[in-house]
Amino acid sequence: MRRPVLAFCLAGGGALAAVAAFAFLLWRSPLALVGVGAGLAVVAVAVIAVRRRPHGAELLWTSVLDAVLLAGTVMALLPLAAIVRGFVDLFTRTHVHSTQEGIAYALAFAGLLLGGVFFAYAVKYYLSTVMVLLSALLPGGRRNGNGSNGHERQHASGLSGIARGRNGQSSTNGNGYHVDLGYHPFVSVHVAAYNEKRVLERLLTSLANLEYPEYEVILVDDSTDESAAIIERWKATPRFKLIHRASRQGYKGGALNVALAATDPRAEYVVVFDADSMPFPDSIDRFLPYFYEGEDAPRRRDDVAAVQSYQWHVLNKSESWLTEAVRAEYAGSYMVERPFQDAIGSLKMIAGTAYMIRADVLREVGWGTSLTEDWELTLKLYARGWKVAYTPWAETPAECVATFSRLARQRMRWAEGHTHNVRRWFWPIMLSPFVSPLEKLEFVYDASYYLQAALFVVGSVSWFLAEVVFHAHVPGWTAVLGWSLLFSNIFALPLMNLGGLVLEEAPARDLQGVLGALVLSFALVPFQGWAALKGLLSRDEGPWFRTPKTGRITDEVHHLRRLRMLRQWLLGVREPRTRPLAQPNVHHLRRAPARGQRAGWIVAIALVAAVVALAWAATKAPVSQAAGNPLFLHGTPPAPCTASSMTPTAGAQATPCSIQSQAGGVTTVWGFTNLPAQTISAGVWTFQMYWSGGTGSTSDTVSITVGVSATSSCAGFAASIPNGGTTFTATYGASTANTTSPLTVTTSASQAALTIPAGGSLCMAVTLTHSTGGKPSMLYDGASGVASTQLVPPSTVVPELLLPFAALAILIPVAVRRRR
Repeated sequence: MRRPVLAFCLAGGGALAAVAAFAFLLWRSPLALVGVGAGLAVVAVAVIAVRRRPHGAELLWTSVLDAVLLAGTVMALLPLAAIVRGFVDLFTRTHVHSTQEGIAYALAFAGLLLGGVFFAYAVKYYLSTVMVLLSALLPGGRRNGNGSNGHERQHASGLSGIARGRNGQSSTNGNGYHVDLGYHPFVSVHVAAYNEKRVLERLLTSLANLEYPEYEVILVDDSTDESAAIIERWKATPRFKLIHRASRQGYKGGALNVALAATDPRAEYVVVFDADSMPFPDSIDRFLPYFYEGEDAPRRRDDVAAVQSYQWHVLNKSESWLTEAVRAEYAGSYMVERPFQDAIGSLKMIAGTAYMIRADVLREVGWGTSLTEDWELTLKLYARGWKVAYTPWAETPAECVATFSRLARQRMRWAEGHTHNVRRWFWPIMLSPFVSPLEKLEFVYDASYYLQAALFVVGSVSWFLAEVVFHAHVPGWTAVLGWSLLFSNIFALPLMNLGGLVLEEAPARDLQGVLGALVLSFALVPFQGWAALKGLLSRDEGPWFRTPKTGRITDEVHHLRRLRMLRQWLLGVREPRTRPLAQPNVHHLRRAPARGQRAGWIVAIALVAAVVALAWAATKAPVSQAAGNPLFLHGTPPAPCTASSMTPTAGAQATPCSIQSQAGGVTTVWGFTNLPAQTISAGVWTFQMYWSGGTGSTSDTVSITVGVSATSSCAGFAASIPNGGTTFTATYGASTANTTSPLTVTTSASQAALTIPAGGSLCMAVTLTHSTGGKPSMLYDGASGVASTQLVPPSTVVPELLLPFAALAILIPVAVRRRR
């Protein structure tokens, strides 16, 4: 079987088994068990087919990634599909009676629509967090961004490859790789600096200490502060070219263009660092392997133009809650999101610092002068068919922004430049034959990247007003579904950031930055939103505002660990399956204490059991389908019609059905039949009746009763609404207060909750009693607003969907701490 077929079989078989199991829990149908068996059989056949092929374990893992990606795409689209359906129902089947109702429905729809759009982002964050954690927890298979098996390259993609060295081994250079080319390619290190007097000295010291034998440093400075005096002291340093320019034309991109013009012709690669960086001595060595493939005779990869590494914001992370938050935010992005992008082969951004690029490619495309010259360079590369790879193993310590005003200014610059370049490059990217469909999808996803939080806030406020103030629902949606959408969105980024810190084996105190990052994501909304809209609508970008640095170092930093921790948490530290390369610290590996391992399993099993219990409870909770939506009365023509049913669909008969009131009363029954299990919450019931006719001093009475039948028929149903001591009646006609159509009648008090069993029916009886004058008729099953008589149950607020809380499973690695 080919890999796409395998992915489809795994995803389809798993989905069939899950849906069938859910159906069995609801209805106890033997046919559902057959579906479970069939789904598992499809998965088993796919797994066996994969395992029999060469490199089966790696191909199986690749197919699992494909299947999860496919399932996640479907999951992301489901809310949007449901919202579109609700939109159609809202405008074709539901009658809006007033301006207030129109506003309420507009807010409800806007809230869910924006929430659904943001949910598409949230699904990606959940998927990336789960898959990257799994790739660190589980042995086997890695894959690269081009879809080939990981054994074909020295290049590792995703943390499944990062957690191990080549062929499952570790090595002494930290990232598990070494490329022996027979020579050292010349590397030019470029830095653009503007008024960086607090950090310039430490940067130059770090660059002077690089261990790579063949490199140069070109620093282009256009400062107006005391930086010139610092640079003067370094002018005699070997390998250094320190250039001062009198203007800031082109800002950072302009300065880097000057550096490129001064680059040694021998240079094969260019590395870019920001002024607040402190690269490790072996940084250049850590970048180079990702440009090559093959072990015995390494050859340069034709597709990779640049390799981005981890902007590791840790130098001053303990300075304040703000720096802790920024540090956590970057951990989620660089330890979870980017490895996931690399694993599935989607578009990856160059991030402005801590990256290496081929010098010949850079000379070809050149630097732009955008506020986000890195994003502009990324789009130039992809439009020409080049790719960007990612590794966290050339991580570069850097400084966190220390004040909120500076952070807001920085993010506004990023948002404006990012969105401006999306507008400029949208069609070149979307129409480029060199950009894959998945990369184009990622680009579209990135188009509103800086509007995510704004979408979430506007959507949440709109939905809250519709739900709490106006009590309005988009047809097919209920309060709990809205809350589920809200919480599934709000937890996405914190969980991804937490996952990044866990993968990094960050100190426990760093975890508190996750909450700060959540606060920041909302605090930055008005700033990023305004700047993003400005970049989208303005013809030209605004000026460049520098982000001042403090130069403070609050924490000692060392290279990232080898990410052994996640597997060791659950499985204990085990001896390697293959003999490792010689290294002095191999003897420090020892088996974890049995007590600690048992405790880890106990906590893990307890958390899994809790998640399973939530999923099981979701199958037992009532499901709301009709509550909160008008139920329109229908009949069987010809007029005056035979009463038959009520549904959320408005009638459309040119000649509406009618029932004429009679002395002594005439009673007619309608049913909403064969429903799934659901509970209609306590509240006030409303009946809106359209009527016509009647002459003279007319006075008639309408009485409504509602109840439940356990079958799909309303024959002999037991009425329970109105509750004892309450009424659901009104008078209408020329001699009453209700002299015009339509008439609206509500229960005199809130009614008790009404539970409908699976397969049961919601039933309503209407009694029309004539008193005086001519006999008016009730109209129904006609056009909306003319003869759309309807019953409106109270809103439903039952917990019909608990499955979104299954995301709490991501917290398992946090609870199961490694024992030392």
